[in-house]
Amino acid sequence: MEQVDLTTPEIWPAPPPATSLWKVDGLFLNWSGQRIIVTLMGQNGEKKHVEYEGQMAITFMVALNKANLSTKSLQRRILERLMADGHLLGTISGTVD
Repeated sequence: MEQVDLTTPEIWPAPPPATSLWKVDGLFLNWSGQRIIVTLMGQNGEKKHVEYEGQMAITFMVALNKANLSTKSLQRRILERLMADGHLLGTISGTVD
């Protein structure tokens, strides 16, 4: 599974353990409600949620819907978007499941 290896480990939740990676665990697309929820899981089982609403959600959903997943995986596209939007800082590693 692809993952983001964090530049700086996050304490999640405080106190430790710290997580040094996040993987996509869930994806909820609500077209009529104009909302996306991405659930991430760290190596210790911790969960993190990122939400998009309104036009940002629609733009993201349309991009995912039109994506050629034979050239780049859905998980990688999600991780790249989260990184581009500043939700994660690190590098993507791992292989496609």
